Amino acid sequence: MASIYKTNNNRWIAAIRRKNTPSISKVFDKHHEAKLWAVKKEAELAQQKEHGIKHSLHEALNRYLIEFVPSYKGIKTATWQINFLKRHLADIPLEDFNSSHAASYRDQRLANGVSGSSVNKELNFLSKILDVAGKEWGWIDNNPVKNITRPKNGKHRERRPTQSELEILRNECERSGNYHVWRMIEFAIETGMRQGEILSLTTFNVDLNKRMAHLADTKNGESRNVPLSRRACELLSEEINSNQTTRVFSKWSSGDGFRSTYRRICERTGITDLRFHDFRHEAASRFFEMGLNQFQVAAITGHKSLQSLHRYTHINTETLLEVIA
Repeated sequence: MASIYKTNNNRWIAAIRRKNTPSISKVFDKHHEAKLWAVKKEAELAQQKEHGIKHSLHEALNRYLIEFVPSYKGIKTATWQINFLKRHLADIPLEDFNSSHAASYRDQRLANGVSGSSVNKELNFLSKILDVAGKEWGWIDNNPVKNITRPKNGKHRERRPTQSELEILRNECERSGNYHVWRMIEFAIETGMRQGEILSLTTFNVDLNKRMAHLADTKNGESRNVPLSRRACELLSEEINSNQTTRVFSKWSSGDGFRSTYRRICERTGITDLRFHDFRHEAASRFFEMGLNQFQVAAITGHKSLQSLHRYTHINTETLLEVIA
């Protein structure tokens, strides 16, 4: 039987409670929307019970892909993750998918050399989908992924580019005419901005006079203003003057294009295991070495938690010696 009630913030919750099964609920802005959902959902549940309809695991993955992934910022990544799960998990009835299946997936991924932290991210995503399948669609009674032991997260990445590597990259970029790549690298170190944030910069959200860049759409969903050093402003001016579009770094139409160019430069120079994201780590570490406190650094980089900021920060011991001296 469905029940509909109003919340303290003037929204409406429709809830369907069934004997020996978890309740299903959803929040709506209007009463008639909640009522319409409840009627439709009860009809679906009744039909499933009458005809013994069984939904498969792949069906749940596909439905989540259609209904939820379009609202993701990283649509491409989420789509890839779902297709990956479909390739590595059997298309069995959802009610037959149990903890043993989830544990087998975990063990196989670990045996293939995937880190514990990466496996946990995959399991978290699968668990999220199964939660929706149970709580919103009423397809399962419990989430088996929540019952398995999780692997330990691996060591956090501590890679920082050496001064020698930066000089090699600069020389190769100048030799090969990839000036835009070097400006991207140097700008990331000056600002701590992510690759996607840099590539999305336009002349409309950069104020060189105030030395500020406004990021309206970031990974954590919040906007932020990034202060620009004099060198960062110089890099932006050079890039703006070198193209005819409103996008500042307009050499590449997508992040994939930039990554391909950067990867080829690293291969030619023999530099290994240096991701572009490591320049963001380098920036955060340098900010601390300059004497900024954790709240100031978080305001620049956009980290929402100090714990996650700590993972990105690896201060040079020699710099610490200079400070305590």
